[in-house]
Amino acid sequence: MTRRLATIGAGAALVIALGVLAWAAVAPLPATGGALTFVIPPGTAARLKAGEPFNVLPTPIYLTVGVLDVLVITNDDEVIHQVGPIILGSRQTYRIPFRKPGRFQYACSLHATGTLSLVIAPPPAVGIERLRWRLGQLTARS
Repeated sequence: MTRRLATIGAGAALVIALGVLAWAAVAPLPATGGALTFVIPPGTAARLKAGEPFNVLPTPIYLTVGVLDVLVITNDDEVIHQVGPIILGSRQTYRIPFRKPGRFQYACSLHATGTLSLVIAPPPAVGIERLRWRLGQLTARS
């Protein structure tokens, strides 16, 4: 009797797990894209000028159309900074939406190389691609 209950329990767990995976593969994406926010802290220009290794923005920055497709940059430094075509004055915030996938290279005063790279991925298609994307999101959080 105990063995039968264990088999039924394992079967039920398997059915639930497969149902969750199926849902993750076909469930719709959020209706609106999210934003990835970075803040340029006070004293950044002075640190960079002094040659300190200081990383405000990673490169590349990865975004996904329709999911995480807005880059928000706030300049809390006292100095103006350039991020691509944007000139950010002190205490300014700028939102840059991306609606098409692609790879972009921008001039950037925050990197020693003077370049910021952005990789904008297309929205994940229904099926295994969306399931992989959702699993990637889960593992990226931990």
